[in-house]
Amino acid sequence: MACPSVTTGNRFLSEAIAHIDCQAQAIGAYGYGALAEPGSGMSIALTGLLTIFIAIFGYRLMLGEEMRARGLVGDMLKLGIVLTLATSWPAWRTLGYDVAMKAPGELAGAISGASQLPGSGNDLVSRMQAADDAIVILTVYGTGRTMGGAVRSDTIGDRLEGIAVTDREGLADGRMAYLAGILAPFALVRLGAGFFLALAPLMAGLLLFAGTRDLFFGWLRGVGALGLGSAALSVLQGVQLAILEPWLRDALALRSAQVLTPSAPTELSVITSVFMVVSFALLFVIAKIFFFGGMGVQGVWQHIQIARDRNASSAPAASFVDGERNAQPRALLIAESVSQVLRREERGGGFDRLPGSLALNRPDERMALAGAGGARVEALGEHLRLPEARRYARGSNAGRKRDLK
Repeated sequence: MACPSVTTGNRFLSEAIAHIDCQAQAIGAYGYGALAEPGSGMSIALTGLLTIFIAIFGYRLMLGEEMRARGLVGDMLKLGIVLTLATSWPAWRTLGYDVAMKAPGELAGAISGASQLPGSGNDLVSRMQAADDAIVILTVYGTGRTMGGAVRSDTIGDRLEGIAVTDREGLADGRMAYLAGILAPFALVRLGAGFFLALAPLMAGLLLFAGTRDLFFGWLRGVGALGLGSAALSVLQGVQLAILEPWLRDALALRSAQVLTPSAPTELSVITSVFMVVSFALLFVIAKIFFFGGMGVQGVWQHIQIARDRNASSAPAASFVDGERNAQPRALLIAESVSQVLRREERGGGFDRLPGSLALNRPDERMALAGAGGARVEALGEHLRLPEARRYARGSNAGRKRDLK
């Protein structure tokens, strides 16, 4: 893919932007094709990862591990995502490439149009180039100050001979900050996005295993941060043009009227330097939000797994998963049995009768059952007790004598 060349002169900025954008798109598209091509090293590595994943899944079945429906659906979903990202360019172009390369421009255009910022009509690059041309013209005219303090007129050449050294350096520094503040962040987000998009066949295979899943989610966050950064830079450049365009018109009008503008170099340097710093600071904030700000994609995934495990542990014992009964743990069954016995004791004031066996009952309950015509219910262990005559008889001669008196 032949990208436009960059030349010096009044088309430098627009040609540099077009070349960087062309290279980014070529890296993202052709790099993906080279890695996903059958027979390539990445394709063989992805096949190996899929083989290992399926082999581990089969060993889990052979070892008798219980396969839940949710886990099975999750594994199939991961396989579908990996195969889609790594082997299907039409699907990846819709889901990833267009979102990272084209969606930021559309998002920035909508925001800039609603805010009435310059460049909202798809002419942002041309207006930035026009501003750069105006800075060059202002550099040619200078501020009007000469080494001796007199104003040199007539030709531009005469004016150039009389420009003070500080004016020339200030205007040059202002233009340098303007160009660097536009090209450096733009190259960072566009070339970075193109490189990340080209790595999709490699990164997709890392989703299969828990140990490498962090790298996949980090790569996904990087693509999102670069895409959002591209949109934010377009809006920020519109704000810069909203300040710089009227300032340049006023400065050129004053110089055309032979009015001194000694503060122009300092003002130009401040405007362009501030927006260059703000551009990098904005990219840093976006990266911090995506990589360190609260719950990321992986945090959402972990919360889904925790909720799924919690729902599975609270399921009733009679539920069936894959045709097998989900039995409750033994400790839970014992705890439930003890709690049932304690509840019956509290209700009856003693030990209630257990089904199919005789238990110790209260005396009034046994008398009520006998008086109702039913068979006498003998308490557990009652046949081992002493008769009442012997139970209440004293065991010594002195005691018996006292009882006879």
